[in-house]
Amino acid sequence: MNKTIAINLGGTVFNIEEDAFQLLKHYLDTIQSYFAGDPSSSEIMSDIEVRVAELFHEKNNDGKNVVTRQDVEDMMKVMGKPEDYRVDNDEAPREESTVRNSKRKIYRDTDDAVIAGVCSGLSHYLGWDPIVVRVAVVILFFASFGGPMFLGYILFWALVPAAKSTAEKLQMRGENVNVENIGRFVNQETKAAAERVQKFGRQTAESIRTGSTPVLQGLGRVFAIIFGIFFLMMGFGLIIGLIALLSFSEFSVFGLDGNNWEVLDKMIFNYDGTLWIFVIGVILSMATPAIGLIYGAIKLITGSTKRIKGMAVTLTSLFIIGVIMCSYGGIRTGKNFSRNAELSNSTLMNKLSTDTLYFDVMPDSMFIGRTGRHNEFFDLIKQNGEYTYLGQPLNVHFEPTTSSQVKVTVTRASQGSHMEEAGNLARNIAYDYRVGGDTVMLAPYFTIPIKDLYRAQEVEVKVYVPVGKYVKFGTNSHLISWYSEEDGVLMMTDDGLEEVEENEDDSTTKLEINGDTIIIQHKEGVEQ
Repeated sequence: MNKTIAINLGGTVFNIEEDAFQLLKHYLDTIQSYFAGDPSSSEIMSDIEVRVAELFHEKNNDGKNVVTRQDVEDMMKVMGKPEDYRVDNDEAPREESTVRNSKRKIYRDTDDAVIAGVCSGLSHYLGWDPIVVRVAVVILFFASFGGPMFLGYILFWALVPAAKSTAEKLQMRGENVNVENIGRFVNQETKAAAERVQKFGRQTAESIRTGSTPVLQGLGRVFAIIFGIFFLMMGFGLIIGLIALLSFSEFSVFGLDGNNWEVLDKMIFNYDGTLWIFVIGVILSMATPAIGLIYGAIKLITGSTKRIKGMAVTLTSLFIIGVIMCSYGGIRTGKNFSRNAELSNSTLMNKLSTDTLYFDVMPDSMFIGRTGRHNEFFDLIKQNGEYTYLGQPLNVHFEPTTSSQVKVTVTRASQGSHMEEAGNLARNIAYDYRVGGDTVMLAPYFTIPIKDLYRAQEVEVKVYVPVGKYVKFGTNSHLISWYSEEDGVLMMTDDGLEEVEENEDDSTTKLEINGDTIIIQHKEGVEQ
């Protein structure tokens, strides 16, 4: 039978065996003597007692109500022995403990809070810089259009407690809660508090010296927030534009819509790496100022004075690299499209046997499922065997002529790094069309050798129709582009093709019976 003693430890009452009490009292007295002379000794001892109480409470979860000597010895193993940390006056200062506890606990850090300490608490748990977490939260807030991210923040705020005690703050940082760390942490907090008081005093003295008032300081804060929001919008605007570019939205280069990077790389660059140099350059030159703007905006909005070491130099260097890569890729690509060449040939048809020219397009055996002239460029590209088939750009124009004969002119055009290259590329364009009798029949696509890179090759067909003649469009004519959306039968005028107006028949007779009178109305007059 052992005698027990009731004690109050860290605000909690425990029953402890007498020999365990003597061991505990000696342990705490030794710790107190270790911190003797420290201005924060009372706060350190209070935190240590709270932590010891937590450990005893864990031991009592098994149903026993008495703290035994074994419980005290187990607690000392966790907290550490004071003599292990004793430093004599003639010894070098002890280095701070860097031992980390893998079992971190998540808390809100209200000591470094902008709103509620959510981001700061997450930064401790993840091991990231708080500004990085805040930037990520702001990006996710805009990316999710506010709702989900805002709800998540509120739930985190409501469900996760703030780190208040020294033990909780150490656990939040992943540090072991022992005598050494408690003492070190309390001393650091004391020094930080003293620095904040000194900083406040300096700011107050500066305000008195310069005559600035809290009102002016408040206005400055308001303007900082306004500018911060403006910079934030600019930064996210750049990011949204970059995402749209990389997702092939509304991207165009040298007449090609960029919805297929693979085709672009193969047909324009022949996999020489220029495209990716250009793309990476665009990413760097857009993303780095976006990150800088968002980072600066968050600092303005939150009033934070913390800086990520080396961030400005890194962003500036990456931006310069991006601009250089963009310039290199752009100049190298633009050089390949710097010269133009055209080759034309004309066919003069025999005089029409009727007043109507029949125009149609050959059946499309290559681009199966093609339904109209309005198609994306990459939908009308196919490589088969030795040739590349292009359904665009293929344009047809109908022009008036005073001649009595129909003339068909086919122009093949290309670009290149020099005139000879452009001319050879234009010459390699193969296009099929047929002219005979009263009919003009065009192919729905043209071809280039598969070895030829894309240099804006195109085919333009001009059909010169005598004024007063008619053009009747066939069932496949809608497959290629021409300047009018009207089909059917059109008449060529001095101003181009126009719809045919229906004329009233002169021989039309109207019969009307009115009582005993029969009225016969001709175009020339009325007969009763």
